Amino acid sequence: LVAAKVGGGIATLYLYHSDERELRLAATSLVGGGLGGDYRIPLGQGIDGGAALRREPAFLAREGGALAYAALPLLAGDELVGGLSVQAGTDAARAALARSRAAQETLLEIAAAAADAIGQAAREARMSARATRVSAINEAGLRLVSARDPAEVARLATSSGALILGADHAVLRLQDPETRRYVIRSYYGSADGRLEEKLFRLDKQVSIDVLRRRAPIVLRELPPHDTAVRSAVAAPLKRDGRLIGTLALYDKIAPDQFYAEVFNDEDLSIFARYVSYVERAVANALFYQQARRQRSFDEETGLPSAEYLARRVDQELARAAGRERALALASCRIENLDQIRAADPAAAERAVLRVAEALRSHLRDFDVLGRTGDEEFVALLPDPGYDPEDRVAALARVVADEIAKDDRVNQPMRLALAFGYAVHPADGTTREELQGRARMARIRMV
Repeated sequence: LVAAKVGGGIATLYLYHSDERELRLAATSLVGGGLGGDYRIPLGQGIDGGAALRREPAFLAREGGALAYAALPLLAGDELVGGLSVQAGTDAARAALARSRAAQETLLEIAAAAADAIGQAAREARMSARATRVSAINEAGLRLVSARDPAEVARLATSSGALILGADHAVLRLQDPETRRYVIRSYYGSADGRLEEKLFRLDKQVSIDVLRRRAPIVLRELPPHDTAVRSAVAAPLKRDGRLIGTLALYDKIAPDQFYAEVFNDEDLSIFARYVSYVERAVANALFYQQARRQRSFDEETGLPSAEYLARRVDQELARAAGRERALALASCRIENLDQIRAADPAAAERAVLRVAEALRSHLRDFDVLGRTGDEEFVALLPDPGYDPEDRVAALARVVADEIAKDDRVNQPMRLALAFGYAVHPADGTTREELQGRARMARIRMV
């Protein structure tokens, strides 16, 4: 359309990439013009870069006033979204453009319409991309916090992080408890051999920097290195406020490009959200590893003990940071267990195991169910959702229904179950307050 307006000339469209402050070739009317590879114009360089920097159109004329070239910045409101360059075709077209203010105004109107369309499309694309990545993070986060093996958590942390943020490389380091050094536990990416060694040397420098800063960062200017890596996002990993490792992603690869782009502030925001899941997953895995070593499990049911559950509740409270409904506790008590044991000790043992099995089968993978007393079970529910009360009521119904249908476990008498719950911070802000409230029976089923 634009080429036709200038007598069969050449029209070229560029899109502006604010992260790298440059215009990139997006389309051209020149036959075969898009086959010459990636073409970029730094902001302020040349006629088109200068017009984009000044945000004002530039017109070049031949001797005699015939318009030869127009560089038109594309502005969506105050936002620079690209540039449109127009090279007039025939001499008659150049002369007509030079004489006709209306013809130049037409080009400016076309540029304005293109800018609005590009700006709207870019905004919609950013919103869609963010929603997609947030959804992917939530899904990956569930897999992460459900994993119990530290090696599996490390593998998922690098692979999922790289895929979600489109990174070419991901490196996870965790502190060795004996040497206190931060050791690479997982790498995901395309590097191998000498390139991998060079990348790891760069990662060591990045890790030192991010541990010193103690906060997630985006690095557009990396420390001196001998790799082709252009940028990185990195974050320290913490457990109870103590540094335990780092996670770094290198080189953002656009889906439709063959070259690396730089990470931006939006990437950093998404990355920080993802790191919060990684921190929780690492902490969970280390807790389970430590619990196995300390035999912090109930021998009869295999569930975590009261001491272990208390540590996990304290950990989640530390992470809550004032958020509403960050966690909830749900309790289940076999109210007549003493009578059952007096009548038949074997029946009491069956009752404990059956209730434990029913509770465990209806909790999420990352919920923590512990046996906190002879007849009592307590479940820690991180991120219970907007209606934790309904979640606990549904759990009580389905467990009670399952137990009621099991005739064998209801001999020599039917089990009497009492359920309670507490939601942070409405029912308490400390572990003692929440546990005390959760032990108060709110639902009874026989």
